[in-house]
Amino acid sequence: MIPIAFTLSLLGIAAASPLVGRQSSDHGPRFPQQSTSKGFYLVVNVTDPSRDFTPSIQNNYINSIHVGAGLALVGAGSAANNPRVFYQNGTASEVHYRQGTVISDGGLPPAPYGVSLPAGEGSGEVSTVHLNGGPGTKGIGLTRVPEPYAFLYPETYAVCNESVAYYRGKHFLILKHIKTTPRPDGTVEHNVPKECAPVRLFPECTELNKLPSGAISSHEFAQESGCYNNVSSIDWKTYIF
Repeated sequence: MIPIAFTLSLLGIAAASPLVGRQSSDHGPRFPQQSTSKGFYLVVNVTDPSRDFTPSIQNNYINSIHVGAGLALVGAGSAANNPRVFYQNGTASEVHYRQGTVISDGGLPPAPYGVSLPAGEGSGEVSTVHLNGGPGTKGIGLTRVPEPYAFLYPETYAVCNESVAYYRGKHFLILKHIKTTPRPDGTVEHNVPKECAPVRLFPECTELNKLPSGAISSHEFAQESGCYNNVSSIDWKTYIF
């Protein structure tokens, strides 16, 4: 098992999320059908279409942007732009109690690159998501029953169009993590910067890559995850968020 080096204070899903609603019908709530897979892509769903970019980032895939040895930012791009394959890593108990990590293998030989939410970065509410060499931040994963939707927690996330100094100011679509704050009236301030698009990240099933001899990564504790066979085929407008 890949050791987990960091601890994340989890945000309550209900408090942190602009979702989750329920779609009713004569036969009760309706939810998109899930499959299971150890490997998955993360697909962008813009939760406020009025804040989408042009061209749209709806159904973009999460990828990585190299910024140094063993260091990368988490970005978004088309399906042709090298989307990363992720998996949930940890014991069954750790993943069940939201103490696992989310990893993508990279490099030669393949090594673990974990999704990380660095403390003390950004404005306090807004921080940049990283995909650095190592186990990643503990407490990141995909929701499971009784939550009817599978998506990446802890929320909220946003995509921002930002310049990256490593590439001499070239702009990229960068994933951010947003900490929500409570208002006195009991509602929640989502703190998404006006120049960014609030998003939810849905898992799309894919085969987890096989590891060659000599790999640094290990899939011994890669867990089966709830995911969707084709996220772009789901008409999310039929579900209330």
